[in-house]
Amino acid sequence: MSGYARVFITVLVCMLIWGGVSFAEDSGKNFKDTDVSVTVSAHIDRDSIAIGDKIKYIIEVKADDKMEIQNPVIDKALTGFAVRDFGSSKSGLFGKKTRSFWFLLDTYETGKYTIPGATVKYREKGSKDWQELLTNEVKLEVKSLLGDVTEKADIKDIKGPVGFPDRLYLYIFSGAAAALVIAAVIFLFLRKKKKAGETVSLLRPAHEIAYEALMELEKMDYPGTGRIKEYYTALSDIVRRYLENRFQLRAPEMTTEEFLQSVRALKELDSEQKSLLREFLLHCDIVKFARYNPETAEIEKSHGSARRFIDQTKQLNTGEKAA
Repeated sequence: MSGYARVFITVLVCMLIWGGVSFAEDSGKNFKDTDVSVTVSAHIDRDSIAIGDKIKYIIEVKADDKMEIQNPVIDKALTGFAVRDFGSSKSGLFGKKTRSFWFLLDTYETGKYTIPGATVKYREKGSKDWQELLTNEVKLEVKSLLGDVTEKADIKDIKGPVGFPDRLYLYIFSGAAAALVIAAVIFLFLRKKKKAGETVSLLRPAHEIAYEALMELEKMDYPGTGRIKEYYTALSDIVRRYLENRFQLRAPEMTTEEFLQSVRALKELDSEQKSLLREFLLHCDIVKFARYNPETAEIEKSHGSARRFIDQTKQLNTGEKAA
């Protein structure tokens, strides 16, 4: 090979090496300066719930492994909602991965809500600067358990006191006589003197006790003095004590759900009466525990529901019909 040929080949090899290095540098620079595609979205597992129900709010971020994603903070965006739980998951094997951030929410305020877009921060691994993307808005409707309270409520007038049948006096006299006999037997057995003026309590029907308690509650006028929670506490206690006395239930420490579970087994109540009781007690719980302030129409409806339930389920004497 001649000297000119060697020189030519050497120059050609150097040019190829220089061009390759320049291409590699330019390629690396272009990759670093170009953002890797990142997409974000938000949705909920259902768009309509009843008050007190829980929903899952989910933020999905799609990006490849070269991107670092910061956990979203959504507390400020969720006005009217409480976060009960949260977590995250990751899916995808090759290419883009999907990061899901979920939040378990609930609320005790009815209405139509728009959850604003949440800010998601991301950056390429090794970079100091965070970039931001905003998710889409999410719409949600929270409905009342009582339906539209603005509609005309079907509230019946309060019925007058139930009259005493003549036969009831015979029952009272017989009960008093039996009580005196029992008292005498105890006196002879224990050999102790009884105090003068001691009286024996007579059993009264459960509905009479409940009616009397409802009348006393109305005289206290709790709603008129702004003591709504105390009113609903007393009102629900009257109905629960009535059920315990009427059907021999013994559940003073049960929660509302446990109490309703025990009532569900009662064959003396039909499905309509059980449904009326469930709606009444759940509405009382919302007022007592969820800081819900009912309107005057709702308060009157709750009182009417308690009265109507007692009217429909009270123990009837011979010849007496249910209200």
